[in-house]
Amino acid sequence: MKKILWFRHDLRIEDNLAFNTTCKDGEVLPIFIYDKNYWELETSSSYHLKFTQDSLEELNQNFKDQFNSKIHIFYGYTLKILDELINKYKFKQIYSNQIFRNQYTLDLDQKCKSLFKEKNVLWHQGQQFGIQLENRKRNFWSSQWNNFIDLNPVKAQINCKFLKVDNPSLDKIKTKEIDVTNIQKGGRKQALSLLQSFLEQRSENYQKEMSSPVTGEVACSRLSPHITYGTISLREINFAITNAKKENMSFNKVKSLRSFRSRLAWHCHFIQKIYDEPEIEWQNMNRAYDGLRENSFNEEYHHAWKIGLTGYPFVDACMRYLKTNGWINFRMRAMLVSFASYQLWLDWKKTSKHMAQLFTDYEPGIHYSQFQMQSGTTGINTIRIYNPIKQSIDQDPNGSFIKKWVPELQNVPDKLVHEPWKLTYLEQKDLDLEIGKHYPHPIVDHHSSSKIARDKIWQIKKTDEAKFNAQKILQKHASAKARR
Repeated sequence: MKKILWFRHDLRIEDNLAFNTTCKDGEVLPIFIYDKNYWELETSSSYHLKFTQDSLEELNQNFKDQFNSKIHIFYGYTLKILDELINKYKFKQIYSNQIFRNQYTLDLDQKCKSLFKEKNVLWHQGQQFGIQLENRKRNFWSSQWNNFIDLNPVKAQINCKFLKVDNPSLDKIKTKEIDVTNIQKGGRKQALSLLQSFLEQRSENYQKEMSSPVTGEVACSRLSPHITYGTISLREINFAITNAKKENMSFNKVKSLRSFRSRLAWHCHFIQKIYDEPEIEWQNMNRAYDGLRENSFNEEYHHAWKIGLTGYPFVDACMRYLKTNGWINFRMRAMLVSFASYQLWLDWKKTSKHMAQLFTDYEPGIHYSQFQMQSGTTGINTIRIYNPIKQSIDQDPNGSFIKKWVPELQNVPDKLVHEPWKLTYLEQKDLDLEIGKHYPHPIVDHHSSSKIARDKIWQIKKTDEAKFNAQKILQKHASAKARR
């Protein structure tokens, strides 16, 4: 029987349910489709494209080396491509793994189901993540996730013939163009190397150093884009942590690995949220907050925030770092979102699109939940307004990170680099630095803007409507924490 193996966000052979199920017999055509509409979404960018291309290139090489075959890569409209393949080559079964991205992919999957039903084609979808698809029971979520994650990774097994068909050369894929020079390289080799170095060395001070952009670049696992594009599975990571040699492992590292392991559960927890409620991509989770920011959007503030010219050195350094590298640690992501949402009072529905482009590891389920949490529109989370000066002093005490990414301030004394507007006229003259000309004055006063924002959020949070909605959100989305 002729079958299609459709790779999506699962760019690996090992521990790939769809791969193993498809390749146990018959004739198999491996494909990948760059969906034209998806890559033209406002949230797609060259960061995502480059990582995908790297990963596909390596996967294709694996197919050549191991199976004397290749993955057939298409660019265009997914439904049209699949329809043409089914009609031309009489495929009767399609295998892929489940993906949970956004409303676009959800709608696309529904259209695929309709097409396959019309063509009398069976679509088999393998499980990648520990989420509940049917009969959602929040009280059993954690135990079910544990059952999923504790299964041993499955080695690749094949007993099939790989097919070859003619496919057109790729057109240039259109997406948001961003310089990809410094982003992480994709591919399974990179994923395995990162996992090994993290387990053996880099995790030693993970808990202590992951919050600072100075140390987080090394201390964090850096596996997130590989999880997003599926070059490594969650179970493979969990298995490696479980089997790491503990005889000579420091207490520090044991704690760090336990903390890191818990993030695998949080990953699936947030994927569950967008599966249950894809609307969180474009509307407030708690509808009592509708209209809070929408009618007061300041485009000048938005532009300054995007290019790293807010007048707050640490905020600007973090944004410039992110734009250059396509990654920054979690705490700094939260600070950037918090600053935009509270001090600048910008609507998360717009700021989230910009950040989605910049995150190589953009995962919609995590992305939009975190944006809403950090913007205060869930009604169930603590209102956390980051003080950009305190964060600067805490995470970059000598200003080395600031001076690297905001070179306009490289000669400013360490004690003033966090607040350069406090330089006197004579100090500025000696440094050949004019605040307001070479580097901007603070775009807002963070003390007063934070107070105004807090008052506005609390005014809604205390209403009966917000409280009622918050209870419904907890009932729908909350889950007992797994794997601590």
